[in-house]
Amino acid sequence: MKNKLPLLILIITLFSCNKNEKAKVAEPVVNKEITVKDSSKSEQTEKPADSITCVDVVLEILTTAPSYIEGTKGLYEAVVKNGGTSIGITVEGSPNPKIDKSWSYSETYDLSLHETYPDRMPTIARYVFDPSKRELFEYNTANDSLIAIDFNKDLLLKFDKICK
Repeated sequence: MKNKLPLLILIITLFSCNKNEKAKVAEPVVNKEITVKDSSKSEQTEKPADSITCVDVVLEILTTAPSYIEGTKGLYEAVVKNGGTSIGITVEGSPNPKIDKSWSYSETYDLSLHETYPDRMPTIARYVFDPSKRELFEYNTANDSLIAIDFNKDLLLKFDKICK
């Protein structure tokens, strides 16, 4: 009975939560991922204007950046040729859930570009969009630094409209 008591307490705790708390836990937004087959198109379906989120705008900022487009030209085809299925972008969750909401993104949007294979998903590039600096950065692994990259600054207006 000793071993079953913690399990019983856990089950009771889970079922005793009110419905509002369950709704918050039921839809985590951490680690949103999109699949990209072409540097200029993604598998995300077009959303109505009233359902576009901040993350959607940040993904648009990244995927329309000239260095991202240039860097991913032919990447999908190369991944498939090597036995992979796709490339994708993951928006990472908050590394500090005590300060940020536990199911939210951090203050800077941390993004990673990865290749997808049946047995692995190697990350090939990392990006950060910092709304306070209004800049998009690519992470330079060799120097452990962020390098500002050009992007469509007109999308900042869209970001401000949706995210403020």
